[in-house]
Amino acid sequence: MKNFLVITLSTLFLFGSCSHNSNSASNSEQAINNLDATSSQSGGFTKTEYSSTASPIPSVESRKLIWTANLTFQVKDVQKSSSAVQQLCDKNDAFIADMQMTTTNYRISNTITLRVPNKKFNSLLESVKGQSIFLDEASVNSNDVTEEYIDIESRLKTKREVRDRYIQILNTKTGTVKDIIEAEEAIRVITEEIEAKEGRLRYLQDQVSLSTITLEIYQKVDYVTEPTIYEKPFTEEISESFSSGWSFIQQFFLALITVWPLLLFIIAIVIWQRKRIKRIIQLIRE
Repeated sequence: MKNFLVITLSTLFLFGSCSHNSNSASNSEQAINNLDATSSQSGGFTKTEYSSTASPIPSVESRKLIWTANLTFQVKDVQKSSSAVQQLCDKNDAFIADMQMTTTNYRISNTITLRVPNKKFNSLLESVKGQSIFLDEASVNSNDVTEEYIDIESRLKTKREVRDRYIQILNTKTGTVKDIIEAEEAIRVITEEIEAKEGRLRYLQDQVSLSTITLEIYQKVDYVTEPTIYEKPFTEEISESFSSGWSFIQQFFLALITVWPLLLFIIAIVIWQRKRIKRIIQLIRE
């Protein structure tokens, strides 16, 4: 009797533990576990253990930095300075990503966005400053993305290993149809996560490899008042008058054609009234 109670309590405890674990695991992971267990029983694939190790602290030279600079200064001639900036870009393996020129009553300005390799960032920056005759603003900033960069690389490595393991288990085809479908869904989700991380990593690589310089150069000019009234030349007024007169004649004839029944009715009434008046006059004379 005592042994029977011990066996009963042990069975209930094991059943409760299994129920708790099955509720906390997702369907996709359960499907992979089922495939893994089946493959292990058949002497095939064995579960791989993953161990995480802390990444070493990167040196100053290997850190991932995004450099940006903002410059605003006056030049003698905006057109000539813009051409000079283009030549400086060619010498430093840089390129112009964007350019916007504006003109006001008192100055001409050009806003230029430059992308340059990190190694030549300082060289191009100093060369561009040489075009200025008065420096309004100069700022240089760096954004350290080393931690995010390493984190993404580490997560990508782990996710790729998990996906490869899932695919290897799925290729054994030893599970049920339901387990296989759920495992394929888990692989699809992991693949989408990998693609998103790879996109973010490519963006960081682009920002780190190429620095950005936002340059605004301007040239002061004599103030010019904008004209508020536009006076047409006499020849243009004559031309418009001929055009308007011809248009009026066309519209007049079109209006006559449109109301021709009314015109006929009016003419008929006038003729009838004239005949009636003549008869009255004749009667009076008689």
